[in-house]
Amino acid sequence: MVVIGLGSPFLCDDSVGPRVVRELAGRGLGGVRLVEAHAGGLLLLEELAGAKLAVIVDALLDERRTPGDIVVADIGTASHNAACSHDCSLPEALTIGRAMGMSLPDDNCIHLVGIVAKNVSTFSETPTPEVAAAVLKACDTVCTFFSKNNSPSAEAA
Repeated sequence: MVVIGLGSPFLCDDSVGPRVVRELAGRGLGGVRLVEAHAGGLLLLEELAGAKLAVIVDALLDERRTPGDIVVADIGTASHNAACSHDCSLPEALTIGRAMGMSLPDDNCIHLVGIVAKNVSTFSETPTPEVAAAVLKACDTVCTFFSKNNSPSAEAA
């Protein structure tokens, strides 16, 4: 299993993906590879290669929701970073990777955990209070995928 935290640690709420990964690192999760990534698209293929299960954590821009809300979705749902503006969307990247023969998780084994962001454009190493408060809840949400797949050690990523 791999957990990928997407985002820039220098852009306020955009840092939430890496923050969740850092928090999970302190939990001693055996059999789970934790990755901080700062761009999506084709760059995610290397991190997904060989994994049977993947969880991607990212800031989510959605004005209809409250900042700090946690949203769980499949790969068809857009997130702030999973679609790289200089590259392609996550579904497009997966199609390309599979066409090249890469061993990638099935679509139904890739989950997105989005944390609704308030500010992803201000240079700051501090997230807004609403998003900072959501980090532990997002970690717990990520961990629910372990129990659905028996245990973290059920798959060595």
